[in-house]
Amino acid sequence: CASLPPCASLCLPASLSSPSPFLCLPFPLYLLHPLPSSHETKHSAYAKADLAAGGMGTGALQPLIERALFPSPKPSRYNPELQNLIWIPSEHKDKIPCTFFQNPLASHLVIYCHGNAADLGTIYYETQGLASFLKVHVLAMEYSGYGLYEGTPSEGVINKDLGSVFRFATATLNIPSSRIVFYGRSLGTGPCSKVAAQLCRKKTPVGGLILQSPFTSILDAARNISSLAGLVMKNCWSNDVEIEAITCPLIIVHGKLDKVIPHKMGTELYHLCPSTKKRLLISETASHNSFHLFHDLIKPISKFIQDFVDVKENLKALAVEMPKSAFVSGRSFRIHSISFSRVEQEKLRENLDEKANEIDNGDEEGEQMRMRIPTPRASRSRFCTS
Repeated sequence: CASLPPCASLCLPASLSSPSPFLCLPFPLYLLHPLPSSHETKHSAYAKADLAAGGMGTGALQPLIERALFPSPKPSRYNPELQNLIWIPSEHKDKIPCTFFQNPLASHLVIYCHGNAADLGTIYYETQGLASFLKVHVLAMEYSGYGLYEGTPSEGVINKDLGSVFRFATATLNIPSSRIVFYGRSLGTGPCSKVAAQLCRKKTPVGGLILQSPFTSILDAARNISSLAGLVMKNCWSNDVEIEAITCPLIIVHGKLDKVIPHKMGTELYHLCPSTKKRLLISETASHNSFHLFHDLIKPISKFIQDFVDVKENLKALAVEMPKSAFVSGRSFRIHSISFSRVEQEKLRENLDEKANEIDNGDEEGEQMRMRIPTPRASRSRFCTS
C-alpha cells in the first residue's frame, strides 16, 4: 500500500480463514493508540473490561477494523429455502439463522461456529458430513451481518447469539447441557471458548469443546500478520484467558503448516487448559484452510467423543423435535434425518474429502465447485437446495 503523508497504511488480517489474509487500511497517524503488550493485557482489568464491552478498536478506526475482522461472503451463499434452515430467537428482535442436521443414532448435539470468511451456505456440506460420520446432531449458527442475518457483527453480539442458541437447545429442545458439544473453527473458536468457559465457571455440565485452528487472542493472531496491529486494535476473544476456566473435555486440532494462526497457539491453549480430559492433534500436513477430512478431523474427533464425551454405556439416542416456530412463517418445512447406506457414505466421503476444505478460501471458482457437490442419489431429495 502506498504511504500518503500524513497517513500511514496498516495491513490487517482480512480473513483468519483465507489464504490471503491482508487488508490494508489507510488512517491518520494521530489516530494511533498504542496498547500494552499481549502479555500485559491478558489478565489485566483493562483487558477484561474491554472484553466485556466487546470492543475491538478505537474511535474512527473501529468500523474499519470490524470490516477487516468480519469479511462475510457477499452475496450470501444460501437463500431462505435452504434445506434444514431454521430460525432461533435471539436477545434482540431478529432471529438467528441456523442449519440443523439430525442423525438418528446421535447421542449428542454439536453447536458449530464457522470461520470468518464463511456462512451457512459454504459450510453446508461440511456440517452435513460431521453429523453423518460423527453420529451427532449438528446445529450450525450464523453470525450477525453474515448470510441472511442482517446486522453488524461484533464480539459481543456473536457471544450473545451463541448463548441464545445454547438456551434454545436446552430449554426448547430439552437437550441436557451435558450432551452439548461446542465446535469452533478459526474465528469460531472465540465465541465457543467464551460461552463454554462461562458455563464451566457456573458449574454447568458441558459435553465438550472442539477447537480447530484456535488463536490465543485475535490481537495475537493479528500481530502474527503485522506487528503494527497492536497500535490500533484492542484485544478481542482472549482464548488464552477463557481456556483456563475450561474443565469439560477438550480437543484441539491444528495444522503445522498454518501460516495464519500458528500451531504454537493451539499448543499454548492446550497447556493452559486445566481439564483432565484433553487432547491435542497437530497435523503435519494441514494448513489453515486444508485439513484431511477423515485423518485430521473425523477420526480424532470421533475417538475423542468415544473416550471422553460419550462415556456412559448404552447412552440412548437423543431424540429432537423441532418446534414449528423455528421455521419460516407460512411455509411447511421439516428436518430430515441423515441415513446413508454404506455405499452412499463412501460416495459422500469421497466428495467431502475432495471438496470440503474449499469452504473458507474466498476463491469464487472454489465456491462454485463447492456448491456443485452432489448428494447421494437415494438421499438427494433430503439434502438438495431449492
